[in-house]
Amino acid sequence: MKTALRLCDYEDVLDPAFIKLESVESLSQEQKNAYEELALEIFTKHSPKILAVTRPNAPAARLMIPDWSQVCPNCDTKFPTCIVTGRPLMDYQFWMCGTCKHRAYEQEINALNHCPLCHAPI
Repeated sequence: MKTALRLCDYEDVLDPAFIKLESVESLSQEQKNAYEELALEIFTKHSPKILAVTRPNAPAARLMIPDWSQVCPNCDTKFPTCIVTGRPLMDYQFWMCGTCKHRAYEQEINALNHCPLCHAPI
């Protein structure tokens, strides 16, 4: 679920997600069924997990925010998304891609050679 919610932010860059693929009118029924089966297989094998992240300096003492949430439930602050993990970026220090300008946690991007979103060299 977290991934599907985050993918909505990148529809201008990425192809449609499974749900949209299943409803594309130009696909045959056989192709739609294949997408549906693939989505079911993926989400059955890797069921969604609800995690929470701590927002530092939150008005409420160390407010816990679900990691799929894009906004703070207290103040409606919108968080950028780490393009490596999909978690909201809560740190003040982060890596930013010079090409697509999307962000990631520094410790997550260090293991990669290319931006996970636009594939620009790091």
